[in-house]
Amino acid sequence: MLRFQSLAGLIILALLAWSISEQRNKVRHRTIVSGIALQLIVAFILVKLPMSRSLFMWLNNIVSALQSSITEATGFVFGYIGGGDAPFEVTNPGSTFILAFQSLPLVLLISALSALLFYWRIIPVVVKGFSWVLTRIMGIGGVEGFGVSANIFVGMVEAPLLVKPYIPAITRSELFSIMASGMATIAGTVMVLYATILNSVIP
Repeated sequence: MLRFQSLAGLIILALLAWSISEQRNKVRHRTIVSGIALQLIVAFILVKLPMSRSLFMWLNNIVSALQSSITEATGFVFGYIGGGDAPFEVTNPGSTFILAFQSLPLVLLISALSALLFYWRIIPVVVKGFSWVLTRIMGIGGVEGFGVSANIFVGMVEAPLLVKPYIPAITRSELFSIMASGMATIAGTVMVLYATILNSVIP
């Protein structure tokens, strides 16, 4: 039943997007079909292949190590409001979490690491790789593929800035695609923040 519900939602949302489109006759079926197929392939790899689970466990260990180091650092600087030991008995542990002092420093650290990886030309190579795949499989433009791929690593504000010189030359649909992908995804920094907050609920 849940699978049917997901399939129905996918079809209904696609039809809804098509119905409110300005130029329905120019909708490229290759982009839609290849995008859905690529999504299903990625989902199969993430769910069924043991190697992908090992990869995510490795990434989880990295995030946990970063979180532990940040907790020690913020506890040292800010005391118990930064995650250190409280000088009193805590009766409601859930109320001791303070976003500004316990999670935002992790976002700053990830942002700094992302900036370093950009400076070392590591992330641009990865982004160009994703862009190449999307361009070849889905038939979208290089600027659009680059902007969409960048949303994986940076936020929806920074990603369009990477293609800012090309924005005057792209079409409205390509610009809309870049903006929609920014709303539909989260940056790596925010994903780490969500993972930290939900760690006690979903280990």
